[in-house]
Formats: sequence, C-alpha cells, structure tokens
Amino acid sequence: MKRAVLIFLIIYLSQPITAQKENNLLKKHELSLLKLLLSDSIQNSNFILSNYFNFGLDNQRFTNSSVVKRGKEVFIQPLGTGQLFIAKNINGAIHLDRVDQTTHSGVNFFAQDFLIKDTLYQFGGIGFWQIRGILSYYSKQTKQWELLQSNRAVPSFFDEQRDAVVHFDDNRIDPKLYITNSYYYPNYPSSFELVAVDSCYEFNFHTRTWKTLGLINPEFKKLFENKQVRTIELHLDSLYVFQSQLEFYWVNFENNQLGQFNAKEKDRLRQAWLSFYNNDRTRQQTQFQFNIGNDLYYAKVMPGEDLEFKKINLNLSELNRTNTIPIYINSTSYINYFIGLLSKNRSNIFLSIALLLLLIALISGVSRKKRMPKEVAAILYQNFFNALTIVEKELIEALYQSNLKGGEVSTRTINKIIGVQQKDTLTQNKSRSDHFIKINQKFKMATQNIEPLVIKNRDKADKRQYNYDLNKMYIIEIEKQFKD
Repeated sequence: MKRAVLIFLIIYLSQPITAQKENNLLKKHELSLLKLLLSDSIQNSNFILSNYFNFGLDNQRFTNSSVVKRGKEVFIQPLGTGQLFIAKNINGAIHLDRVDQTTHSGVNFFAQDFLIKDTLYQFGGIGFWQIRGILSYYSKQTKQWELLQSNRAVPSFFDEQRDAVVHFDDNRIDPKLYITNSYYYPNYPSSFELVAVDSCYEFNFHTRTWKTLGLINPEFKKLFENKQVRTIELHLDSLYVFQSQLEFYWVNFENNQLGQFNAKEKDRLRQAWLSFYNNDRTRQQTQFQFNIGNDLYYAKVMPGEDLEFKKINLNLSELNRTNTIPIYINSTSYINYFIGLLSKNRSNIFLSIALLLLLIALISGVSRKKRMPKEVAAILYQNFFNALTIVEKELIEALYQSNLKGGEVSTRTINKIIGVQQKDTLTQNKSRSDHFIKINQKFKMATQNIEPLVIKNRDKADKRQYNYDLNKMYIIEIEKQFKD
C-alpha cells in the first residue's frame, strides 16, 4: 500500500508546475522566517522544511523545501522541482525572485541541497521511479541544473522518517560530502522493496570521486532504527549535529567518531526544548528546528500563523570526546573500536585475563609433572620402593610377573602372600583392601602421580570376584626397581 501511494505521488508530482507570481503570496509565518534569516548577513544555515511552508507555490506539487543560507543570500528550492528562488528584503518588504529557467519537474523529491564554495549542489532523492544517487549543480550560466560527472552513483533519499545521513563540509581546502545509511531498489521494476547499503562513503569535490570508507558500525546504525526521527540536523563545518529522542549527538566523519554532548550541555538543550514545546495544549502547533551558525532555533508555527522561536547557543566546547564509537569500521578503525571496547569493559577483561593466567599456570604445573626429568623420577620411585614392607614388595612382584604373562593375580594368590588364606572371607577382603590402599598411598606420596599403581578388575568368570593388576603406565619404572 505504501509503495502504491509512493508511485501515485511521484506520477502526480511529475506533472508540470505552473509558474506563479511568488511575491505577496507569502504567509505570515513564512515572512517571519525569511526576515529572521535575512537579518543575519554573516552566518550560514541549511535545513529542510515540510510543505507547510509552500512560499506561495502549489504545495501538492512537491514534497518539501530546502533552505540554504550563505551570508546575505537565502535560497529556497522546492524539492521535486528544478525551481530555485532567492529571498530579498527590499525596503522592508520580503520578495522571492525565481532565478532558474528550469522547464522540467518530477525529480529529486526528498533530496538534499547544499552550497560548496559558491556553487549550489543537489544530491540523491527519488525521481522517475528510482532512488537517485547522482550529484547535480545549479549553473549560473545556463540557469539549469547540470549533472556533475563522478566515478559512481550512491543511491539515497531523505524523507521524514529517514535513516540516511548526509553531511557536507566546505570549510576546508578539499571539500567533502559524506553519506551513510543510504538505500536502493535491488529488484526494480518488479519490486519497490528498499534495501539499506552497508557502507559509508566520502565524495571529494576536487577529484569528483566517491570512496568507500568502511562498513557501517552496527552501534551507529542502531541509533537510527525504529524510525527515530531526527528533529535537529545541523552541519557545522566538520561536525554533523543531530537530536534523536531528546539525546544530542555529534558526528565527525573525517575522524570517524560519534559522540554525545557532555551531560551538562545535554541537560541545558533538553530543558530548553521541553520548556518551549511542552506548553502546547491544543496540539496544533507545527514544530521545526534550524540553526544560523552556532545558534540553534527551536521554532513553532501557531494556529494563527504566528512564528515563535527560542534561540540557544550551541557550546561546541562541551563535546564528550572520551566515550566515542566509530561510524564505520575498516582496518584502522578496528583498532580504535577494540580500544573503545577495552576501556568500556575494563573490569570484566581484567577478571577474564586473571582467570586465564590462573588456568595456564595450572595446566603448566600439570604439564611439568608429566615432563618430570628421568633422574628425578628414578629417585622418587626408589624412595617409594624403599618405603614398602616385605609383603608389599612381594605383592607388587607377583603383580609384575603376572603382567608380563598378560594375566592378572587372583584373590587366592594374594590371600596366600599376605597370609590370610585360612581366614574367613570378611577378614580376607579387608586385609587385601588394606594392603593395596597402603601401597597406593605410599606410591602417590612418593612419586606425586595421581593415578593409582594397583588397579582391580572384576573376574570375567565370576563377577563376584576381583583380580588385581599393575597400572600399565608405570610398568617401565617398576621393572627398573626389580632389576636394580
């Protein structure tokens, strides 16, 4: 349904716009806004207005209007048309003069306009049933919008619920344009399904080339999910500043950083926003925000078309530069990303490292025991053998000889060695158990081995009986004791 409405809108808006006399058609709130913008002759501004501001035009023919201010000049560009107006204050009267000679319409709905040096550019948007990824510029010679040739296209558009982010910075020797969270149609014309692009891009106006900066950081992308409307979007030289859900963020694409304002500055901006907008009881006011230089304006149009605003200066020295995350991830930013993760999870990481070192120490200790030098092992086994009684030595020798033949020693033979063959069964069992327990205890204490020396197995012919044998892993060392 939404796609059908979009198609109808584009077809409808693609109809020719009848030129009107723009002067003296401005509404009260439009005059107030233009007077405010024209009263400042130094600072710059760039923002988009909803079609509640139609500036005397048929607002059913375009989606919204782009306002671009550079010093004394204020441009108005109805998006979705090629028309361009410049606002002038002549003897206290506000006029809008059309400066272009565009004869076509129906392109670049939901686009972005901005000035780089003295040239007005337009990027992205929807037109002719496609998401556009081209750059065009307004030519003062032809008075038309001309295509700017580049090495590729980056499709993107910017509607009221937009996730896409664009930032332009011309206060530098090599002006740049940045775009992230953009979209395209992968299956057009069979489907109008939107798919997000996973990369962040940079455009260099000198070389006219797009460059992929890296993969969009999921943490950065998450800020724009669930249709979180950005009610403030400011372009302040190298910084892109925006507000979402009353949280204030700043982005520096060149340094690959996203952060917030310090708590004190955030609270000041938030309180100003709440005090200005929360007194609307009728819910009939139209809210919007813009900036003139570093001055942020909270503005609203009241039911009587009165424009009210509150000015608050943005203190850019209050940026929190310690807790930042990367916007995009590449070979360089991976390092910064992991450094950030380390700082955020310092205590958990230290605990994990301590446990890991302890585990390595335990494994190393066990391993050292297994790799005991032959000389040391010989001494330990000799000490064990010297600690045995005559009967215990006879038992081990009987077990050893039986092991050589591949057999096991029966309980009858063991009873005879320990001298209990004439005793009752209970006494025999206890005596055998006591002797072998003592042998295994002496062996463990002398050699520090964990596994027992003497093991017992059920008799295959009579499961009620046990047979005894030496642990095969110690046969070689025991054999040495009998040969010495």
